This record gives sequence, C-alpha cells and structure tokens, in this order.
Amino acid sequence: MLRSSICLVRKMFLPFYSKERGPPKIRQQVVGTKGRRFFKLVACNQRDPQNGKHMEVLGSYAPKVKSNIKEIRLRFSRVKFWIGVGAQFNPGTRQLLALAGLIPTPPPLFGHRTKGHYKELQKVLDLRQEAHEAAVQEYHKHSGVKGIHVR
Repeated sequence: MLRSSICLVRKMFLPFYSKERGPPKIRQQVVGTKGRRFFKLVACNQRDPQNGKHMEVLGSYAPKVKSNIKEIRLRFSRVKFWIGVGAQFNPGTRQLLALAGLIPTPPPLFGHRTKGHYKELQKVLDLRQEAHEAAVQEYHKHSGVKGIHVR
C-alpha cells in the first residue's frame, strides 16, 4: 500500500544542475509569427532543446521593428534567483538583462570594431552618474530632510 502511493508522487525539479541535464541556463525561445517575432526568457537545463522543454518562464522580450522600441518584461525576483543559483546565459540574453538593469553592462567585444569607443562610453556613463548624484543632492537640499521623502 505504501509503495504504490510513493510511485504516484511526482519528482520536483531542483534549481541547481544535475550531472544528467547540465547546469541551468537562462535562454531565449523564439515565439510568434514570421513578421512578428518575440522571445520568451526561460530557465532551462543546458541539454534541453532550444524551443522545447523548460523549467520556468522568466519574462518576454518583444523588439518592435517598425517603431524601434524594445519591450522587455521580466520577473525580477525569479531572474535574480536563477542568477544566484549559478545560471549561465549567452551574449544576447546577457545584453537583455543588462538593458533591464539586472546585471552590469558587459564590455564590448575586443578587437578591430571597438577602436577605443569603450573609454568614450565610460566617460559618458560617468557624466550621467555625476548628473544623477547632483539631482539627488538638489532634491535633498529642497526637501529639508535627508533620506526617503514621506508625504
């Protein structure tokens, strides 16, 4: 009696990798019709088929080609969980997560095509950071109280 009831229990997936299935990956799955592609961001095992089996859907990415808008929807807590577990991702997915602000922007590929643009980009990012900090200082100067402004 006890033995048959144990067989009916389904095994839960483990969020870390096993030797059979490989380490977890955050991957994009292509969905949609030919003219209107969008991508699902999924957590899957490394050896799972590209557009097949996955453990969890983490969000979506829809590049609007005509309007040149990138629509990214993510479940931030779950993506952070999978990154914390040690999930790997390819360069395209890394770029998406960097656009969403979850991970730092990766440096450009080194070689002929960069030609020192990375240093110029770093200068622009530093100027933006300084402007942001100045705006925060200005806000706190007018509010009279440092910290979170409560209404």
